Amino acid sequence: MLNDIREWISDYLRYILLGVAGLLLLLIIIFAVRLFTGKGSGEQKKEKEQKEQQTEQDTQAADVNTPITAAGDALERNQVDVLDLVTRFYTAKLNKDQETLNEICEVTSDGANAGYEAMDDVIESYNNLITYSKAGLTEGSYVVFAYFDAKLTGIDTLVPTLRGLYLFTNEEGNLIISNTKSHPDQEAYQQQVWTDDDVQVLRKDVADQYEASLEQDEDLAQFVESMKADTGSNGGDTSDGDSGDDADAGDTDAGLGTMYASTGVNVRGEPNAESTLYGTLMTGMQVEVLENLDNGWSRISYVTSDGTTIEGYMMTQYLTDTQ
Repeated sequence: MLNDIREWISDYLRYILLGVAGLLLLLIIIFAVRLFTGKGSGEQKKEKEQKEQQTEQDTQAADVNTPITAAGDALERNQVDVLDLVTRFYTAKLNKDQETLNEICEVTSDGANAGYEAMDDVIESYNNLITYSKAGLTEGSYVVFAYFDAKLTGIDTLVPTLRGLYLFTNEEGNLIISNTKSHPDQEAYQQQVWTDDDVQVLRKDVADQYEASLEQDEDLAQFVESMKADTGSNGGDTSDGDSGDDADAGDTDAGLGTMYASTGVNVRGEPNAESTLYGTLMTGMQVEVLENLDNGWSRISYVTSDGTTIEGYMMTQYLTDTQ
């Protein structure tokens, strides 16, 4: 029997060796596939982790580079309902459509609304309207900065302009434009938002464009000077119809102590219009006059709505002893 087995092995040895070789080859292939698959999975996992880490870093970078206010709101450009209302507002102003203005603007007990501003009498069109908005004090309210290029009567060069508005939702659920003179809390909050970092960037951009327009058009510069003399307004940067920027120095000599802003005017870090903007005073805001300078500026301090005391410089001619 042993001889039979030996004879059988001898006869089929070649096939046995081929089978063993095939089995070994199969095991090698299986091992290689598992090894490659495992390596691929590891690389994919590592690549996925790297992508997730990069995404997290990008998100953190975006957070750092996004201007944030104290309330955590960044400027929103052309919010649909805001843009729609502001477009209707300026269209009605242009057409002197008092019925629409009374519909979309808050009307006070004396029948006045927020629709009229002195500059409107000489504006032929509001071009390239853009709105920038932030959440207001209550749900459904907004602090809005409306940018447009104003076409003035008899002037070819367009005037870059930024106007401040406060929008709120009334009892009927309609978004309307507030008359902030009747709402000190809204006016104070709007004043606070004007000093936000991202708003300051926006204001500087508009102010730079405004100054460039004046430099390239002498007729426009003379026209604006005459408007300042008549109304104290400034086309480049306004809030609720008041001047939001600096005018030329006048001869007014304000006293020291408690005084009030006679119009909207900027507060600067140094006594000149090119220095850092510290804030903006609204009409009637109380300030403490610390020093009157010979160049038409006064060193003042005032308290913001959040209790912060700001010390800086403003044009002396916009100080008055009556509120």
